[in-house]
Amino acid sequence: MNSSITLTHLYLRHYCELRNFLLRRVGCREIATELTQETFIRVMVYPGESILNARAMLYRIASNLVIDYHRAHVKHPEYVCIDELPIHDSPVCNLTDPARVIYARQLLEKLCRAIEGLPPQCHRAFILHKFDGYTHVEIAEKLGVSRNAVEKLLIRALVQLRQVFT
Repeated sequence: MNSSITLTHLYLRHYCELRNFLLRRVGCREIATELTQETFIRVMVYPGESILNARAMLYRIASNLVIDYHRAHVKHPEYVCIDELPIHDSPVCNLTDPARVIYARQLLEKLCRAIEGLPPQCHRAFILHKFDGYTHVEIAEKLGVSRNAVEKLLIRALVQLRQVFT
């Protein structure tokens, strides 16, 4: 599978079919698309000199990726698929729909006002953690408080923000 022409041909010939196969297995088009891409990446770096049945290999790799996905995400989900969100929680996809654009802007403004309305220490800890990516220990050093105090500040911030959106 060293030839880029062969890989391109394989991709063009089997991409949609493989993505549809994965979509039926995982039930989310974004995850199916990611797994399809991962399948072709793994074929691309396959160490074997010759592949007797490339289509069978694609499906074997894809099936293994589905198993890995279910082990990692279905038992302990970290993310929710866009398809599973209620309509009012879905991201704005169609920029031509003025109602969705206005709703998204209002939601963003409401969130910004809620964050700005947090008490100063909560606000600073929240910004450092959520937007700047600092750990609790790093925030504690920056604010001159204990790690425990940082956790309490973040909990307090999240509780106040949740109250705004319920």
